[in-house]
Amino acid sequence: MANLNILFVAVAYLVIGYLVTHSHRSPTARFMSAVGWPIEVAQRMTGDRHLPYLFLLPNMLIFGLYTFAPLFMNVGFSLTDGQFFSFATREFSGLDNYYRIFSDIQIDTGDLNVEDDKFYAALGFTFTFVIFQVPIMVLVAMFTAVVLNRDIIARGFWRAVFFYPVMLSPVVVGFLWQLILKRQGVLSQVLMGWGWIEEPIQWLTDPSWTMFWSILVYTWAHLGFYMLILLAGLQSIPGDLYEAAEMDGTPAPRVFRRITLPLLLPILLVVTVLSLIKAFQAFEELLAMEVGWISIVRYIFETSGLQGFRYEFGLGIAAAASLTVALILIVLSMFQFYLTRRETKL
Repeated sequence: MANLNILFVAVAYLVIGYLVTHSHRSPTARFMSAVGWPIEVAQRMTGDRHLPYLFLLPNMLIFGLYTFAPLFMNVGFSLTDGQFFSFATREFSGLDNYYRIFSDIQIDTGDLNVEDDKFYAALGFTFTFVIFQVPIMVLVAMFTAVVLNRDIIARGFWRAVFFYPVMLSPVVVGFLWQLILKRQGVLSQVLMGWGWIEEPIQWLTDPSWTMFWSILVYTWAHLGFYMLILLAGLQSIPGDLYEAAEMDGTPAPRVFRRITLPLLLPILLVVTVLSLIKAFQAFEELLAMEVGWISIVRYIFETSGLQGFRYEFGLGIAAAASLTVALILIVLSMFQFYLTRRETKL
């Protein structure tokens, strides 16, 4: 019965298409016009000028449903108190949740506040991670793109090798490196076998090593994406410039400084800001590896009660913290737009 209904709807759709579309001499063209008759009718009704907005409408509806709606809900959570998601059970509290993550005094009891220390610690760890990870990511991605843009043996294979980690699930990446870096993992066993260390090291929780390995693993996992963007930028540079420089006998370092780097600078700015935003949002790999520090996203995830440990102000505090991070990311994005616009004018 269900198949008959589907067949009936399909036939009715095509019949309507044949009736409302323009006639074509070719039967194939007439059939394709009947298949896409809603677009043809919309084009006749709105004209070519407004047709692009019609194509953008579904994407904007989805974007609004999954981006703007959660954003407004998050604002509501940050201004209310309660353990549940339903606003009917939550009480308006104004800016209390913001005081809970920024003030030294607990607004509810007047005692010393500890929530601000947890928030500042997570923010401090995240800033440390971002400050070191982003420059390393950009420099390594640029160096890799420059090398893989040259005419080397098995160039396609090496491009695939560097891009392969991007296709892996972040959780898979985290568990893979956890097997290597845990106390009885591969790395400790190999180093003890070589006589370099006397006892196993918990690389992911040792304060001397946890940030180093977090940066290395995260860079390894996402390097291919930014390398691909920079590689596309390098291939867009006209080859005539390099040929002219070669005819003039210009050294390779000077060619890179005078030709490659200036023309690649707008792409570098985009890559820098994208990696900056991505580093602020680092979560899945770090959670799977069980590193010894708390990122700001993990703090929000745990405070919100999504792991099952809910308390009265948790969701509101998490919402306030997430909006604070969103504001930071907006400022970084605006700064990127400013730099890009300035570079374009220059």
